[in-house]
Amino acid sequence: MEKLRQIFSVKASVAIVIGLFIIVSCGTREYKKIPLEDLDPKLKNRGSVIVKDILTSIKHEKGARYLLNKDYMTPLVHGRIMHYTEMYNEAYAMIPVTIGKVSSFSLFQVVDKGIIKTMRYKLVTDADNMKFIELKIDINRQYGLADYYLYLTSKDGFLERENVLPKVRK
Repeated sequence: MEKLRQIFSVKASVAIVIGLFIIVSCGTREYKKIPLEDLDPKLKNRGSVIVKDILTSIKHEKGARYLLNKDYMTPLVHGRIMHYTEMYNEAYAMIPVTIGKVSSFSLFQVVDKGIIKTMRYKLVTDADNMKFIELKIDINRQYGLADYYLYLTSKDGFLERENVLPKVRK
């Protein structure tokens, strides 16, 4: 009887593990997209301010350090900029050469990831060799900058949605 109980217990455990694996692996991995017309105006405004500041920082003599004293700067991003200053300086030196002058930006997608809202902006520049330029920002619940990325796609296919900002561990 004890042996039968052990076999049943092992089989039940295996069945539960397999069932959990199927439930987790078959679940949706896509985050909810927020329609732009339903976007909280405060979030939309904060996103625009942050994007303008990031674009200013790219041209500014302080580079990424220009962002450090902004009221939306989270400790995580602040620490990253301080710790990886040289990497940011190198990236910031190459960005204007690569993308040229930014004439406008437009929000084209917002993704709700729970605590974080990801806002994706299309940048219009005078660069002839770029097919698509995207500035993506992650904003937390308190409207702080949680992270930012600059993705480039070149016309020649050399860059295919490549983030040109420093990739550091979170």
